[in-house]
Amino acid sequence: MTTSPWLDDIMHSCLPSSLVSSAAFLSAAISDDGGGEDRISALSDDLLCNVVSRLPVKDAARTNALSQRWRGLWRGTHLVLDDSHLLPDGRPMDWSAPAAAVSRILASHPGPFRCVRLANNLIDASKEDALAEWLRLLADKGVEDLTIVNRPLSFDVPLQLPPSLLCCGASLRRLYLGVWLFPFTSGLPRSPDVFPHLQELGICHGITEERDLEYLLACSPKLETLALISNYCYPDRVCIGSHSLRCLLLWHSLVDEVAVMDAPRLQRLIVYCTHPAETGRNINVKIGYAPEIAVLGYLDTATHVLEIGNTIIKAGVTNVSPNTVVPSVKVLALKVRFRVSEEVRTLLTFLRCFPEVETLHIMASDNDTDYYDDPGEVKAGDKINSTFWQGVGPIKCVQSHVKKVVFDQFSGGTNQVGFLKLVLGRAVLLQKVIIVLAGPDPIMVSEVTRKLQPLASKRMWATKVLDTTSLEVRGRASGHVWRYSRASDLSISDPFIS
Repeated sequence: MTTSPWLDDIMHSCLPSSLVSSAAFLSAAISDDGGGEDRISALSDDLLCNVVSRLPVKDAARTNALSQRWRGLWRGTHLVLDDSHLLPDGRPMDWSAPAAAVSRILASHPGPFRCVRLANNLIDASKEDALAEWLRLLADKGVEDLTIVNRPLSFDVPLQLPPSLLCCGASLRRLYLGVWLFPFTSGLPRSPDVFPHLQELGICHGITEERDLEYLLACSPKLETLALISNYCYPDRVCIGSHSLRCLLLWHSLVDEVAVMDAPRLQRLIVYCTHPAETGRNINVKIGYAPEIAVLGYLDTATHVLEIGNTIIKAGVTNVSPNTVVPSVKVLALKVRFRVSEEVRTLLTFLRCFPEVETLHIMASDNDTDYYDDPGEVKAGDKINSTFWQGVGPIKCVQSHVKKVVFDQFSGGTNQVGFLKLVLGRAVLLQKVIIVLAGPDPIMVSEVTRKLQPLASKRMWATKVLDTTSLEVRGRASGHVWRYSRASDLSISDPFIS
């Protein structure tokens, strides 16, 4: 593996934001009447500690110099340590510079640390002992929110995190790891006491063996969100057995299989810009026991093989059995090359497996500007004949449940329009259709709007809620892509691009 600015950008866009701002400013204010009264210093210790906890760590320490009243308060404050606030101003970047400052702060402050974000250090074999000491101190001082990212010059073999990472688990609620080899857990006892409070885990651009991922799940009884971000082949098989997990994200990664085997609380499964570990292979997406899963996507008709229960869903199937449907899914996102007949048939079959979908997202992968990757060549025999759409059989979700359709990367191809007509002509509850073009060109928006004008006619809609229907064409704003922060936010019922 080698680093690249693009992958670095992806990883850092997914890391939790700092809880404090370097733009924060504090001074001992004097009253307006000129009496010289210091009203801030008159506040209680609890309030002053709250103020200090919202400052960058360097400024928090400097409050000692404000007055006698402030002296020592920072040592009793639950601090936020962000090493980006320790970088030297106005000098060339030195990735090894913050390490000494981090060591001093961890050694001198008694804790606890509310949040620690170490994302600006170059840690190689010569600093392994210092890293182990950091983690030991953080464990002793009850860190609750930890982000630790390495910045090696290359990471064909990422440095392995020391076992002392696991000692931090007793207090952790959120953990993000970047560019590391996870500690080997073979032979370690699996106990809910290892990570008893951990709710969110992100593993970014690193290597985690399948057995170690299983260990994490078994030892995290309150884990709600698991994200694998820019990971490369390890783990190549993501098998989920967790009674607490609510959200699983695979984001710009390489895997061969995603298997949700036993996840009774899982509500969201996101597989985005994720490809097979080897060219020419597929990703098996298995849905076993996940009775609450409500949001699923993007299923890719080119590279994903869907398996529900013990049945592989094959293109062209028109009658699905009760064992191969997932009625809990309300928001479904699919990616398809409409010019490939086999993928169109797979799209229709996938739709039949999710009979109660209310919001349907379709991402077309048919144009040369598709930056979501369009694998494979299209053969001459892939074309769909002109009567294909008239012969499509019943699709329950379209006919009985779909209320909103978002068609992303729309280019106006014959089969794209054919699918749109199919939905409009059958969806009796449909209220809103949003067409999103690949770019922001207003001329193209006007042209597509004109081309689709006949479809906006109520005569083309089967819906029974005509008073609230709309068909809108939008251009994608330059640089606007789907954000990890939105995909992972469980408070948003529909996290997909719209």
